[in-house]
Amino acid sequence: MLGNSTKSVLLSMVVCAFVLLAACSGKVEENGTNGGTKPSDNGVKATETVEVANHDPFGKIDPPIEVTAIRTVNSNLKFENGETIENNAWTKLYENEFGIKIKYLWVSDPSQYEQKFNIAMASGKLADIMPVDGIQFNQLVEADQLADLTEALEQYGAPKMKELLMKDGGLGIESATFDGKLLGLPVNSGSFDTAPLLWVRTDWLEKLGLPEPKTMEDVFSIAEAFVTQDPDGNQKNDTYGLGAAKDFYGLEPGLEGFFNGYHAYPKSWVEDDSGQLVYGSIQPEMKQALAKLQEMYANGHIDREFGVKDKEKFIQTVNAGKLGMFYGADWSPLLFLDGKSLDEKMEWKPFHLPSIDNTPAQPQTEYNVNQYYVVRKGMKNPEAAIKLLNAASHDWDRSKYPLTDMNRNGDVDKWQYALLQAANPIQNVETYEYVSKAVEKQDESLLNLTSNPGQASFYKGINDFNNGDMSGWGFTRFFDAITILYDYHTKDQFKMTKFISGPTPTMVEKEATLLKMELETFTKIVMGESSIDAFDEFVINWKNLGGDKITEEVAKWKASK
Repeated sequence: MLGNSTKSVLLSMVVCAFVLLAACSGKVEENGTNGGTKPSDNGVKATETVEVANHDPFGKIDPPIEVTAIRTVNSNLKFENGETIENNAWTKLYENEFGIKIKYLWVSDPSQYEQKFNIAMASGKLADIMPVDGIQFNQLVEADQLADLTEALEQYGAPKMKELLMKDGGLGIESATFDGKLLGLPVNSGSFDTAPLLWVRTDWLEKLGLPEPKTMEDVFSIAEAFVTQDPDGNQKNDTYGLGAAKDFYGLEPGLEGFFNGYHAYPKSWVEDDSGQLVYGSIQPEMKQALAKLQEMYANGHIDREFGVKDKEKFIQTVNAGKLGMFYGADWSPLLFLDGKSLDEKMEWKPFHLPSIDNTPAQPQTEYNVNQYYVVRKGMKNPEAAIKLLNAASHDWDRSKYPLTDMNRNGDVDKWQYALLQAANPIQNVETYEYVSKAVEKQDESLLNLTSNPGQASFYKGINDFNNGDMSGWGFTRFFDAITILYDYHTKDQFKMTKFISGPTPTMVEKEATLLKMELETFTKIVMGESSIDAFDEFVINWKNLGGDKITEEVAKWKASK
C-alpha cells in the first residue's frame, strides 16, 4: 500500500502540473471544471464601458468594474480567519491591484457543476468569466457565445504569463483558436508525464548476465529470461517477465510503450500518409504488436494473471519482488518504496523505448489541456481575464501579499481561492536543469523553488541516496526518468496526439463504448481467447459503430484550424 507521504508527493509533484507560479509556489489545482451563468445587476456592471490604464498588464481599471463568475469548490477546502471563497486574499488582490471585484453567481461542489452549467447555458445566463472543460468549451464555441481574446492577450498579457502559455509550443493556444480567434485561455497541465518509459530490474539483468535493452528483441529475450532463469534465486518458477494489468492501458503498468516500439499509437490520433487524422488503435502496426503479445503470453513471458490484476495488485507484485519489467511513468519508483525496504538489492532503471526496427520509438503523449478560461461574448472588458491570469504568475511583494495568505498556511490551501490559475506544462522537465546543476555544484541556491518547490525533494533525495541513505532511492530513480524525458523533449521525439481538442459530439456519445470494445478485443487476443484476425473484425466494428463518424468530426475540427 502507498503511504500518505508517497501519495502526497505523487499528487503535488507529478500527477498534475497546475500551479500558481511565483505567487503560489507551484501547488496542485483541484480537480473538476467550472462554468458560468448570468451577469450581475448589482454594483458596476461588467458590460459598462470603462477606461483602462494604458494597456498596462498590471494597471488598475478605473472606475472599478464588477465581474461575475462561477466555479467549483471542493467540500473539503478549508478557510480561516473569516475568509470565504467570496472574500479572501485573492479577491482582495484582484480588487486592490486591478480594480476588479469578483461576484460569484453560484459556487458548487464538482459533482453538481455539470447540471448547473447545462441549465445556465440552456437559459443563456452566462457569467463574464468562466472556467470550463473541453466539452463545454466546444459547446460554447459552436453556440458563438465566447469573446475573442486575441487582442486582449496581446495588449494586456504579461511577458511571464505569455511565456507560460507558449511553453507547450503553442499547442494550448492552437487548441483554443478557431478561424483566427482566440476563444479561451488554455490551462495545460503538461503531457510529458503521460509518456511511457521502459522500467527494468537491472539487478536481475546483472545476475543473469543480460545486456540492457536497446531493441525490442532485447525486451523479448529479457522477458523470457526473467521467467525461466530464476532471477530471484529461490529455486522456484515464480517470477514474471513483462508486467501488465487488466486495464491494458495506463501509466503503471500500461502497454502503450510496447505498442510504441512497433510505431503504433493506441487511443491517439495520428496523421496517415495523406495527412488525414486517423485513430491509432486501428492501424496495421497494432495488429503486428498484438500478435507478438499473444505469442509472449502463450509462452508465459507476460504475467499470466494480468487479466484479473488491477493496479494495486500489480504494485504488490513488484514490491513482493516477483516482476522484472514493465512500461510505466516517470514517477513509478515512488510506488515501490516498500519493495526497496524489503530488499535493498532490488534496483529499477528507466530506459528509452526500444524499437522493433532502426527507426527510434517515440513515446506517445496525451493532449492534456483539460480546462479553459473563457469570457462571455459581449463583455466590455475581456482584458479582466487576462489580468487575473497575470496575477497567478506574478512575483508579488511578499510584505504585502505573504505566501501564508496567498499560497498555504499549514493545511489550508489558499492557492485554491484564486479564480484563474497558471500552469507550466514543462515544469517537471525543467526540474532536470535546475536539480542537475544544484547537485553538481552542491548548491541548493541554484534550485528554482519559487516556481517548483518540489525540486527540493529531488535535491535532498539524490544527495541522501548518494550518501548511503536508502530513503532517497525513490526520488533518485524518479529523477533518472526525468532525465530521459528531458532528452526526448530536447530532441522533439514525443509523439503527441494530433487531435488537440475536447471530445467531439460523437466521442461524447460513443467513445466509452468503443473503448470498452477495444480493450475487451485486445485482451482476448493477447490471452489467446481470440485469434489475431479478431483485430480485423474489431476495426470494421469500430468504424461502423461510430468510429467513422468520429473520424469525420476530427477532420472537420482540423479544417477549422
